Amino acid sequence: MKKILFIAVLSAITTACSNKKETETLDKTEVQTTEVTADPNEMLGKKWRLKELNGTPIVLDSTFEKYPYIKFNDINSASGNLGCNGFGAKVEFTGSNSIKISEITSTEMACGNLEIETKFNEALQNTTNYIVSDNTLYLNNNQNTTVATLEIDAN
Repeated sequence: MKKILFIAVLSAITTACSNKKETETLDKTEVQTTEVTADPNEMLGKKWRLKELNGTPIVLDSTFEKYPYIKFNDINSASGNLGCNGFGAKVEFTGSNSIKISEITSTEMACGNLEIETKFNEALQNTTNYIVSDNTLYLNNNQNTTVATLEIDAN
């Protein structure tokens, strides 16, 4: 009887330990998945519409009637709209998922709501890396915080 009890306890301990290993492996796999390198070519020629800015969803209203977007024309340049004003920018893909968006120039139309436009401009300038997942582009700053979430605009 003692042998059967000993084998049952040993079996339970072994099973518990093996489940822990599976959990650890799963956790490591999830971390590696979020750090997948993206090919800059995945971003080119597509219109990326702003969905969230610093975690806040973009909502259109009478003072903000147009979704901001960015289009990476080639590996050196981008253009788009900040919400009211059009813009152009220099782009540098400097390594694995690294990106620098600089020299942003925009039109200077009198617009009703410049708050989102200003924050989107700042987010673009603060972007240091990116992740493309499905049809979503995440622009992150040097602390790996997502500053802008964009999705492919079918229009």
